[in-house]
Amino acid sequence: MNPKGVSPELLLQVRQDRETIAGELESLHLQHERLQEAANEDTLSGHLRQAIHASHRSLRELAHESGLQTEELCDFLEGNRSLSSEVLDRLARAAGIVVTVSRGL
Repeated sequence: MNPKGVSPELLLQVRQDRETIAGELESLHLQHERLQEAANEDTLSGHLRQAIHASHRSLRELAHESGLQTEELCDFLEGNRSLSSEVLDRLARAAGIVVTVSRGL
């Protein structure tokens, strides 16, 4: 044991855990950037992503109500997956989103 009473095994485990966390943190930062970019798209999908985030509903609930797997919804939110118009409609309803269309002249 060292002077602080921490065993060498525990110190080793703490170092390993810190390395694991550091590696995961970079991945999480990249994922966050992809989520932000996809949500900021000036597209129908981008606006739907923004509304989904603003709904504060759990992704698990939204996915279930839309007939999606949670991973599929996450991929859509990250911009890594497109969804059929039927699934987009179900997703919008599940999130309580009302879509209005205005035609620019």
